[in-house]
Amino acid sequence: MKIGKYCAILGNALGIHKLDQLVNSRPLATLPFDGKYRLIDFQLSNLVNAGITNICGVFSQKNVPSVLDHIRTGREWGLNSLLTFLRRSHSIYTVFSTADVLCNINLEQLIHVHEVNQRTMSVVYKKMPKEQMSSVNSVLDLDETDTVSDVKDYDASRYGEDDLIAMSTGIYIINTDFLISLMEVEQYEAAPRKLRFLLLNKLVELGALGYEYAGYMKNIHDVKSYYDANMDMLDPQKFTSLLHATQKVYTKVKNEEATYFANSSEIFNSQFASGSVIEGRVENSIISRLCHLDKEASIKDSIIFPNVKIGAGARVAYAILDKEVEIAPGIQVIGTKEKPIIIEKFGRVTEDRIL
Repeated sequence: MKIGKYCAILGNALGIHKLDQLVNSRPLATLPFDGKYRLIDFQLSNLVNAGITNICGVFSQKNVPSVLDHIRTGREWGLNSLLTFLRRSHSIYTVFSTADVLCNINLEQLIHVHEVNQRTMSVVYKKMPKEQMSSVNSVLDLDETDTVSDVKDYDASRYGEDDLIAMSTGIYIINTDFLISLMEVEQYEAAPRKLRFLLLNKLVELGALGYEYAGYMKNIHDVKSYYDANMDMLDPQKFTSLLHATQKVYTKVKNEEATYFANSSEIFNSQFASGSVIEGRVENSIISRLCHLDKEASIKDSIIFPNVKIGAGARVAYAILDKEVEIAPGIQVIGTKEKPIIIEKFGRVTEDRIL
């Protein structure tokens, strides 16, 4: 792939998501995933693996520093700034994607199909079960040539439980010259639309090509979908499909010593990042960096963010513990599989929290 022929715009999310306290202090893009990654790592890795390094990020003003702290560069962009970026990129094609669709997609293949079919725009879709859809998603109808013939908002009442729905992933390839002309007109509107709406509204008019993605994908739209995506990584087949496909997933490197497992520890089907001390029992859980689990304490079916301390004899189940949380000795923090309990960042839990 010729360097400089492509540029990319990376957004935070497709719409408003129900992620509660998890996004109070960070954009969705920087939510931890599988102990050592962030959601943004997957779309960034997709781009870098395709040789695309000319990338700009579009994030809301709130909590942008957490994005910059993770990727170490970038800024917020409005339509005017995006136009400046696109003009200076001198690229032929632009890739647009967001961080709330979790996948490891080979963009080189997508770009090749786009070029061969000589379309102005192409869009990636995935056939998803009803249970993984949300109100922020759009559904595509495609004809026999894989051309988008209709776009509609997702409406759960239209589909049966066993239906597979052609969900737009929000991943596009657009001819840059066309994108610039589209945005030049839009910037003078009284209420300019966000870029994702501009692209979505042009799919049918342009006869966009639909490209089906068949690999592992998770649609992150609420606490349950985020929890389930992490728990999927305890399934070897899903873990391999996402993290050990043909492409590498990159993240910020942490040079720390390995996690220490005391003789008193009991471990069952769990994953651990570096630097933790485990003296208790961990089952079906994902443990991030620098955590401490005291003796006779237990973690089950849970996601533990970095720097969490769980006291002796405490019990945690079906929970998401954010960064720097401390659970006092003997305390119970217990949610359910359908509604995992969240302990907010820096929380100090001294009384039982049971849903």
